[in-house]
Amino acid sequence: MNEWTEGDVSYLWPWLMVALTVLVVALLVVWLRVWWRPAPKDATYVAHTARLRSLPRFRALVRRQTALGAALTLAALVTCAGAILLSGRLQETQTKEQSEANRDIMLCLDASYSMAEVNADVVAQFQEIVTQLQGERIGLTIWNGTAITVFPLTDDYDFVSEQLRVAETAFGSALAYGDSYIDYVEGTYIKEDVASQLGDGLVSCVQRFDRADEDRARAVVLASDNDPIGEGIFTVPEATEYAEENDAVVHAIAAPATAERPGDEAEFEKAATDTGGTFSLVGIDGGTSGIVESINDLEAKKIEKPPLVQTLERPQTGIVVTALGVGLLVIVWAVQGVLALVDRQGEDRRGGRR
Repeated sequence: MNEWTEGDVSYLWPWLMVALTVLVVALLVVWLRVWWRPAPKDATYVAHTARLRSLPRFRALVRRQTALGAALTLAALVTCAGAILLSGRLQETQTKEQSEANRDIMLCLDASYSMAEVNADVVAQFQEIVTQLQGERIGLTIWNGTAITVFPLTDDYDFVSEQLRVAETAFGSALAYGDSYIDYVEGTYIKEDVASQLGDGLVSCVQRFDRADEDRARAVVLASDNDPIGEGIFTVPEATEYAEENDAVVHAIAAPATAERPGDEAEFEKAATDTGGTFSLVGIDGGTSGIVESINDLEAKKIEKPPLVQTLERPQTGIVVTALGVGLLVIVWAVQGVLALVDRQGEDRRGGRR
């Protein structure tokens, strides 16, 4: 399975980070110069302040204000640092190598009423085959007098499984001519005197393979009872030759009733074996595993595709630092408010005693 691999981490706007850092440093320098500047020449001096400064209460208040000021400064700097990190827009580039198996599997189902008793089992067997595959593209075509595509070749296995469940439900109501069955096979009947044309069905399924210009392994899983009515466009030998010309291997799944007609069974089996495929009856143990093994034996070179590259924003660090700074500011402001309230209550009590 292809996975994303982490790549380079860089800032989209590093120049903005540098500019904001310089601005913050400049503001700090100006603030320090103002704070440390000597007393102005016209300053008025107050005598006997040493005694005030020696008072424990005064010293405690000075230490408290110094600590609160330092905490506010630190919190403001942390907030600025977080904002600077966010302004740079940290980004991470991820790469995903892409490749896919070059095997295409077309599930090809005879939807004629003579298959009504077994088609639900056939679809269940299709489902079992799909669960044992990985990476192949899978499609489903149903046919009778004519063929329709239920879904084209896709590697979305969840979608394939969902569609096969729909087909199994529809064919499960075939004997009772349920609405789901009638709706599902609509379009496969063109004339009552032409039905279950195995040759036409096989050719139609082979024609559903796309990417003709690519060197891909192709297989048709063909389910039918080979009990045709009327005359089709292609005979079974002609359809077999067409499949060989298009390098499609045919795996045949025959209805049990086919065995009651040795000539039709032999024709069906020859269509599969001439292309290098397998032949089995519906529900026979080992039939599904034989098809899967044969499909897996098909050459499946990986088709390399251009890597998929995506760039993701990574603001988490900046958000955490900014939130930490803002949290510190809120805490310091809250402490200042509590201390101011305590001081005011203390003054009120002292005033009351007087």
